[in-house]
Order: sequence, then C-alpha cells, then structure tokens
Amino acid sequence: MTFPRVHAHFTVHSGHLCYGELHNIWQGALAEPSSGLTAVQPRLAGTVMTHKLDHNVSAQNGTWNAFQLIDTNETRLAGWFVAHESVDVLQEVDKILRVSGSPYEEDSGSKYNNEKTMKEGVLVINRYDWGHYDKRALDVVGEDEFDPSTFALRIGAGLVDYAEAKAEVMFWKNVPEDHRAEERRPHGLWLDVPQNEYSFGRFGFDDEQSAARSFLFFGVQTVFTRTVIAGMQQPLRKYETHEERFQRRLHEGFDFRGVETLKMMAVRPWVGSNPADGDLLGPHTNDERLFQEADFAALLERNAKNLDFVDPWRDRVECLLNELLMSYLERYILPLDRSFATILSAAQALTPQRAPQQNERRTLDFYLFQYLTQADEDPIPDWDAAAVAARVRAFLFSRSGEHLGLFSNDEFIAGLCRCLAWLIEEVLELASNVAKDSYRSNIMPVDVRIAVCNDAEVFSIFKSSRVYWDGSE
Repeated sequence: MTFPRVHAHFTVHSGHLCYGELHNIWQGALAEPSSGLTAVQPRLAGTVMTHKLDHNVSAQNGTWNAFQLIDTNETRLAGWFVAHESVDVLQEVDKILRVSGSPYEEDSGSKYNNEKTMKEGVLVINRYDWGHYDKRALDVVGEDEFDPSTFALRIGAGLVDYAEAKAEVMFWKNVPEDHRAEERRPHGLWLDVPQNEYSFGRFGFDDEQSAARSFLFFGVQTVFTRTVIAGMQQPLRKYETHEERFQRRLHEGFDFRGVETLKMMAVRPWVGSNPADGDLLGPHTNDERLFQEADFAALLERNAKNLDFVDPWRDRVECLLNELLMSYLERYILPLDRSFATILSAAQALTPQRAPQQNERRTLDFYLFQYLTQADEDPIPDWDAAAVAARVRAFLFSRSGEHLGLFSNDEFIAGLCRCLAWLIEEVLELASNVAKDSYRSNIMPVDVRIAVCNDAEVFSIFKSSRVYWDGSE
C-alpha cells in the first residue's frame, strides 16, 4: 500500500497565510487579515478576466505538509500540494480539481470564482491575479520588473505565515529563485516548478469556510491525468479519450447549451454587452419553425463532412437555428415589405456592404445579395423548397398584416429562402469547426453560439435572438 510522501513542512501560528511572489507576499502582509472565504468576483481588465486579491487568507493553525506532484510521463516536478496535517490529501485534491482544476483541461470545473466555487469552499487564483501582473508593493520589495528577454521557463510562489511574511520575504530576496525551495523555513515554504509557466493556485477551505486548509499550485504544463502525488501511483485525474468524455457527458446530462461560455466571450470588441431586453426577439412557437428535421438533414448531407446533430440535443440545435432565422426575419426582412417596390431595391437596402473593398474578401452582404437576386445554380439535393417557402411566407404574413407587397412575390420568397439556407450552411460550417476543436463531429448548441459569436458579420445579424442569449431552446 502506498501513501503520499511528505517533502517538507512548516507551521502556521497567526491564523493566516500570505502567498505569491515576494511583492505579493509583502502586499498580503500590508493588507488587513482576511476573514474566512469571501466572495471574489472576476472583472474585465483589458481583454482578460482577473480577480483583485489581497494575497492573504485565513488559515488553520498548526503543521502544514507539502507534497510534490510528479509528471509520470516526463518524470519531473509538475506542481505542489500543501495541506494542514489533518487533511485527507487525496480526497482534498480530488475535490479541488473537480471544483476548479486546470483551465487547460476538460471538465475541470469553474475557471473563475463564482457561486459554485464559493459553495464548495475553493478560492481560485489565476495567472493574471498575482505575480508580475499585480505590481503592488513591487517597488517596496525591490524585485526586478518582468523582462521577457530573460524569461526562464519556471514558476514559483511562496506560502508563509502572515506574522512572519515580511521577514521571510527579506530572507528569500537574498536567495536565488531556483534555490529558494531548498531552504527549510519554520513558518513558510517556497514552491518552485521548473519547466512550467503561468502560475495558478487553488485554496481549499474547511467545511465552515472559516479557514484555508490546503493549497494547490500548478502551471500550464501540469497535466493532471498523468500527474501523481510523490509516493503514489494513481494519477490525480482519470484519462479519457475524447469520445469517452463526450459519451460520459451525454449520460450525465452535461449542459451543452454554452450560455455561460457566451457570457465570457463578451471581451470580443464586436460583442460588447447583451442587447437590451426590449431589443430581443422571440422566443417563437414550435409551429413557426421555418426549417424541419428533413431540411437540416439535407443541409448536413451537402456539407459532406460527416456532421450530425445527436439526441437528446438534436431538437435543441434545430430550435436554436430556427430562432436565429426567425429573429433575422423580424429584425431585417419585415421592414422591407411595403418599403420597396422591387426585389432589387429591397436587396440593395438589405445589403449595404455587398461590394467588398479592393483586396478584401467577399462580405456576408455580397452573398446575401447574390442569393436574393439570382437563381441558385447549385440547388440543395432533397430540399423541399416549396414547403420551406410556404412556412417562411406564413411567418412573414402572420406579422405583416395585409398580404401585399414583396411578401406576395414568389420570386422574392424563393430568393429569401436561398438566403436563409445559405446562412444556416454558413453557421453549420463555423459550428463544425468549433465542434472539431472539442474533438466532436456532433454539433451542439454551444458550438452554434460560439460560432456565431466568433464571426462579427454573422453575429451582427443574429444578435437580436433572445433564445441565443438565454439558452431557452
């Protein structure tokens, strides 16, 4: 029988710990001691999400043991786990990795502090929350500014009793960084990981969330499916193939809508904040759906990339795609009915960016103009154009009042249906790329949401869909 092997230990007597690089620790010693686990909200700083932390936490007094984490593939140090002597090491590591593990691994919980991490008693510290990204007290400690030209592939952070923090900083300041971990200090420990970059930390708190009892330290090169605690043989996470992971998620009822992912994509300059509630359109009824299952099957077949929707998410994907189209019709097509006498004039008004500038790619407006004004030379096999046209016309008539104007023109409706089919093909093409990034051939709602958000032109015409934002498909 094997057991985790203690590498080093230190004592906490002040009821608090300071953590981070030297200037972070100094800042932690200057700040008021924290009281239990408090809510920390992520905030946007430029183009990245950060947490503002004081770099100290309340902590259990007594002996804390440090355990090395070893990469079994490369037989190298991959990280550290430090915990109060009363903690069940394996159980605690498993909990932290479940709640908020490496952001570079699948199914690793929350990437930022939120209600879930708060409830589970885990404090999340990411790469932009400490180190040279937080420069408070840097001038006081006198550490060198980060210089990319002298960057060495290693990460390091100290963990030290609050009452001893300043003294430990002054001691470690005079020790080369790659030798600090060799020093055995009574009230602190330096955690050094060569051949790694981007520091991440996770504090685990006791059941009452009154004091930290553990700390996980790792970097981007830490792969927990091949990492063990020194003295143990079992990896900290079970390895799964991509297909095994997908099937497990389906079985467990994983949320593939992607609404939370969409919220985190607001950093894209063309996205910004959600449209005002009054500007959103939908949801619509199932009876109003423009494309049926057979229509999507025809589009997927023409794509010829072995793509498909999968139960039980098939209907949700089809609902979401229909909601995008119906919001587009309401926002952009309905105003055209009695405003323009000809298809050409309506198409020109609908596609102001149809003429690409010199050396630029063809725009979305270019293709919409083409499909709206010209017959399709490459019709979709097994596509019931008449049935789709009837549903599109019925949708427009139900909202336009009198059955006059362009919506009574069969040629206009046919061209509009070509536009809608092309838009869905475009979204499916983009969504398939997103799915492939997740090693799937099945398109899920999350793939559609990310695909739309990633493309500024596509996003601009579909952003009015309420269902797109709230995930109520």
